[in-house]
Amino acid sequence: MKALFNTFLNKINLNKKIFLIIAGLLVITISAAITYFFARPKPSSDSENFPEVLSAQTELDISQTPPEDLKTLTVLLLGYGGAGHQGGFLTDVIQLVHINFQKAQISLISVPRDLWVKLPSGKQAKINTAFTLGENPNQPIASGGQVAKQMASNVTSIPIDYFVAVDFVGFKRLIGEELDGLEVNVPETLDDPWYPIQGEELNPCGMTPQEVADLTTQYSGFELEKQFECRYKHLYFKKGLVEMEGGDALGYVRSRHGSAGGDFSRSQRQHALLKAISDKLWSIEALEKAPEFFEKTAKHFTTDIDLEIIKYLIPALKATGDFETKNMVLSTENVFTTSRSSTGQSIVVPKTSWSAVHQFVQSNL
Repeated sequence: MKALFNTFLNKINLNKKIFLIIAGLLVITISAAITYFFARPKPSSDSENFPEVLSAQTELDISQTPPEDLKTLTVLLLGYGGAGHQGGFLTDVIQLVHINFQKAQISLISVPRDLWVKLPSGKQAKINTAFTLGENPNQPIASGGQVAKQMASNVTSIPIDYFVAVDFVGFKRLIGEELDGLEVNVPETLDDPWYPIQGEELNPCGMTPQEVADLTTQYSGFELEKQFECRYKHLYFKKGLVEMEGGDALGYVRSRHGSAGGDFSRSQRQHALLKAISDKLWSIEALEKAPEFFEKTAKHFTTDIDLEIIKYLIPALKATGDFETKNMVLSTENVFTTSRSSTGQSIVVPKTSWSAVHQFVQSNL
């Protein structure tokens, strides 16, 4: 990847808008907030009837279509904790970037990680497990990305061309080391006393095994989590301009208890962070340093995009700086509802049918 970007960027002089768009698409993967749901209605009768693999889901054939004739491009962005995190290769963030060149429009489509789907194996599970099912054990992330593409395509009815996957370590290093921190314009105060501390997930907080067992029988979910205060720290970001390092920024966008607005508040935080990243890239003249910037950061990403594909796409992407951007969060506020699996897992299922989900996505593109 390092050699790929160095060779490519030394040959092509991108304008600043294009550079910021590309950087933004990469970073949004890990800065998107995690969607959680708490109501528990009965699953819809259609929840088991997950659609089969879309026959149209293929990568672009760059030998057949001139870039000026390209109609759409869809990239799946995946964010995962990585090594050292509990469930580190479950995707916390699943987001599609769908570019419609004919409409001059970019759509960002968020898919909830707890969505209950039928995997290629035929097993019912949460969609965030798809990333762990790659067939090549020597390239688990690269091959897992292909399975995740298949699942996200089925959910949205959008053929997906490529994927980009990044972990939390890459995000923190980008913000804290490569960008030397950010100044974020926080749109609303975030006050979360229950942000998990990495590595403390199983800390008994001084309790005996019997006391822990007793609490487990009395409580469940977040109420059980709150019985172990030593596992958490207090996050507080006051409304207005706030200086953030990598760990601060990650906590800011991942917090799930700090604001009352649910998905809407988390989306606000994503946008605020992306704006701060764009401002910082502009201020440090990252375009002029593009080759070395990508040399230092590309190792944190896994993708099925190669040099030839990038060369092919540049002519089509040159106009996207003026494209309209639309945000679509698939959630309980529109097409999904919360439920329980047969084993008691908290899951998300369609309110009515998968066809209705597909119709909603298509009507909002």
